[in-house]
Amino acid sequence: MERHATDQMILMAQMMADTNDPTLGKRLDSYTPLLFIVFAGIVMTGLALYAAKQWEQHVESSIIETHERAFHNEVASNLAAQAQNTNAIQGFIEASTHVSAEEFESFAARLLQTHSRTAFLAVLDYKQTHYIKSGLDDSEQLLAALREASSRAAFSPVPSGYVNWTRPDSDQHFVVHEQHFSLDPTAPPITVMSGILLSQVIATPELDQHAHVEIIDQLGQQAEHEYNTHQQDLTLHTSASQLGKTHIKVGIQSTLDALQSASILKWILISFSVVFTLSFCVQFVLARRSIRKLATLAVERANELTAINSDLTEEIMGRIEFQAQLLSKNQEIQEMNEQLEEAQNQLIQQEKLASLGQLAAGVAHEINNPVGFINSNLTMLKKYAERAMTLIATLDEIITEHSDTEAQTRLQQEKKAQKYDSLKRNMAAVIDESMEGVVRVKQIVQDLKDFSRIDEAEWQWADLHAGIDSTLNIVWNEIKYKAEVHKEYGELPNVECVPSQINQVIMNLLVNAAHAMEQNGNIIIRTAVKNNKVMIEVQDDGCGIPDEVIGKIFDPFFTTKEVGKGTGLGLSLSYGIIKKHHGDLTVDSTPGVGTTFTIILPISRNSNKEQAA
Repeated sequence: MERHATDQMILMAQMMADTNDPTLGKRLDSYTPLLFIVFAGIVMTGLALYAAKQWEQHVESSIIETHERAFHNEVASNLAAQAQNTNAIQGFIEASTHVSAEEFESFAARLLQTHSRTAFLAVLDYKQTHYIKSGLDDSEQLLAALREASSRAAFSPVPSGYVNWTRPDSDQHFVVHEQHFSLDPTAPPITVMSGILLSQVIATPELDQHAHVEIIDQLGQQAEHEYNTHQQDLTLHTSASQLGKTHIKVGIQSTLDALQSASILKWILISFSVVFTLSFCVQFVLARRSIRKLATLAVERANELTAINSDLTEEIMGRIEFQAQLLSKNQEIQEMNEQLEEAQNQLIQQEKLASLGQLAAGVAHEINNPVGFINSNLTMLKKYAERAMTLIATLDEIITEHSDTEAQTRLQQEKKAQKYDSLKRNMAAVIDESMEGVVRVKQIVQDLKDFSRIDEAEWQWADLHAGIDSTLNIVWNEIKYKAEVHKEYGELPNVECVPSQINQVIMNLLVNAAHAMEQNGNIIIRTAVKNNKVMIEVQDDGCGIPDEVIGKIFDPFFTTKEVGKGTGLGLSLSYGIIKKHHGDLTVDSTPGVGTTFTIILPISRNSNKEQAA
């Protein structure tokens, strides 16, 4: 950090040395930046005071809201405990045919132990008897006061609810929950009461501030109590809640001792802002002195560096120009090498295909001769077999007509020994199957000759359907285990082309389609005439070509096959052949769906010239 600041100061000093502007020194001597720093410090201090005030208000509202919620929850919990007590006693009485005073006292004692703030539990008019269990000292006087209040209808006549009640013989204020129910329709209703002192609805020892509680029961009677009156404040923050039909209001002191920390934080922020502003002022003064000292050194260094930079610039520019020339020459040599290598490999591939075509033509010619005389011999053999069978049938008729039993028996034995019936039934079929095999061999030989066409490597009018069929027969062994071929041929005229080269393109497309299939699939070959041009489509439902490589498939030596399974020249040579025929070879592929290669060929070599004219 210090090194970075020093470099910046040197740069500023160097800028001063390199300029002749006299106002630069005046701006450096000005105290405007110092005044700006002081102003920024004052603004920052004001923002800090505003933030501290906002934080203080937020803390105050949060603490008050928390205390209010706690007080409301405590009041609601203590009042709900009274309802639980009356419900428990009602269930206890309804579950027994008779509850004695001892049983009631034992059960009520457990309830008082569970809810320690409950002041008393009472049952009136139960079998003309009154029970009470109290945590107070004067239980009998309390029971008498409750009976008197009940007889004067001081409590609610509804089946259940909360009622504010003040004992007439003392200053004790209670919140009483009462339940009215009947075990016998002819007897008066039973009253169950559970009361809590108003002063106990909030835990007084836990209060650290002045608070006020006001409860309005369902009859509209109001009762209130003040807590910690010695800490009484001028203002209280009041909030209300409701428990059934009973309204509860709680007021707490709005000024809290806990907020003193906010005032301390305020002074800490002010002190920090003042110290921060003073430190910036000191740094500014020291930085201005350092810049003045560095200005002289910067002038000397600037002159030296200017001379050195001039020499280095000339040398660097010369080297850059030389390197640019070298890069240009290297790029030209690399392009020429790539073109030579591509041409060499294409020639090698064409020579291999030409040699293969010559070999196929020679083999086809050599096979054609023995196949010819085998076919001729099988034809004669079929005629001889037919004559022999006719002769045997004639002899059989003659022996039968002369009624020579011994000769007939011997003839039948000999027929059975030589399996005459099987011979007669299968001999003609065997000869026919052999002749059919010879025809298939002749067709394969003819397809080899048609595919190679070494003696017809010139432009000529050819039937493309015949070329496609012969190519299919040649590559059928490569395709038959992976795909089913569907032909959708249209009506095509003869096309002027080099048939062997077109057959080579079709073969490459069919083999690639078979290799693209991981499982059995379909290959569809379509032909049609569009816009006075011939269209050939080879479509497969293989794995497809990814988008990132589809633009490279016609590049020489590019292949997606494993090492040793492809040279990367098949599609490149096919593309070159179609272009030499003034046509176009395109591809459309969707990964996971399939690929379609489309060949567009002009019907005649003169078509393009006529269209151009």
